[in-house]
Amino acid sequence: MEESILFSLDSEQQVLLAALLAIIVSDNFNEDQLNILGNFVEAVGQNILLIQAIVSSNPPSTKSDSSSNTQVQNLQNSINMLHQDLETMKAKIAALEGKQQ
Repeated sequence: MEESILFSLDSEQQVLLAALLAIIVSDNFNEDQLNILGNFVEAVGQNILLIQAIVSSNPPSTKSDSSSNTQVQNLQNSINMLHQDLETMKAKIAALEGKQQ
């Protein structure tokens, strides 16, 4: 698997990149939209951490496929939660855009 440029940056470069992206993105949104976007990004981060915790707490074993099935199911549940969060955010953004017009 090819290494992402993000992972090749040192910590100071990652912080700078995050700050620049936040400034650039926030320039185009109002206060309510920024709140929604910030909460959405935080939810994505929380779900990524959840997936990492699940994967690291259930190391792969050769005993049976049941643990693999459980991991897959947990990941699928996390993906479904992310999808629901995304749909909620889309609806909120659409509602806010409707109020502005």
